[in-house]
Amino acid sequence: MKNLKNSMMLLIVVLIWGANWVNMKIGLYYATPLNYLFQRLFFSSFMIAPFLFFAKNGIKRDPRIFVNVVILCVIYAVSVIFLMVGLEHESAGISSVVTFTQPLFVFALSAIFLKNEITKVRIVGVLVGFGGIITIYLEKIGGVEYATMSISFLLASAFLWAVTIVYYKIISEEVHPYWIGFFQAAIGSIVVYPFALVTGGVVFISDLPYLLSLAYVTVLSTVVAFSLWFYLLRSEDAAKVSSSSFMIPVVALVSSNLLLGETINLPQMAGVFMVLAGVYLVNRKG
Repeated sequence: MKNLKNSMMLLIVVLIWGANWVNMKIGLYYATPLNYLFQRLFFSSFMIAPFLFFAKNGIKRDPRIFVNVVILCVIYAVSVIFLMVGLEHESAGISSVVTFTQPLFVFALSAIFLKNEITKVRIVGVLVGFGGIITIYLEKIGGVEYATMSISFLLASAFLWAVTIVYYKIISEEVHPYWIGFFQAAIGSIVVYPFALVTGGVVFISDLPYLLSLAYVTVLSTVVAFSLWFYLLRSEDAAKVSSSSFMIPVVALVSSNLLLGETINLPQMAGVFMVLAGVYLVNRKG
């Protein structure tokens, strides 16, 4: 990092997003996955809206661009639907590790669509990372009925998240990040709403732990962390900032153990280590 301030910002982002997995798991103790997700997206859109004043010309008035934004936001909505459904029946720590295989998919998609550099180190990273996922999968087989299905949902979420990242990279010069964040929340809430209605309904829950969970995910995880993240991407080497993503599951694993009492066995630990090593290698330069 260029200075101590930026280093502290990055640390704050990693801690907020790492602890958010525990926070979301707590929210799911009180609400169905899609009810919680709808409220998260709905309230996040209002929290992000004021930032649009700082990017008044952040989106070109072109129907083609708007169509691209809508497509991106629908893919994002499906991604977070898979995420919440998977998280419901999986531990917060393992969920974070599987979801943060996203950089592995980003590398593969970027090589195809963005013609990004392919290096031996990154290829090894992808192989090691997916080897870790296979290890986690094999450990789940024969266990709880929902276990392997949850991993599948989380892996699908990671892939679609990667698709949105690459898609945004393609249209990034035409749309400001604040507008993307707003549309993802607003359009995402519209997409999720009917699914929430048929899977338990949309019910606002007044229990204090749930309200705190919702406040955390909308204010800290969405507004504060994303604002700091975009600032760092603009002021620092993007590769250096992105390489920190492998630390987020580490924070999630530690916080889920301390706050929720979650534990992982040796096969899972081996898989986790392989995934984190793979993500680190993929994000590494050279």
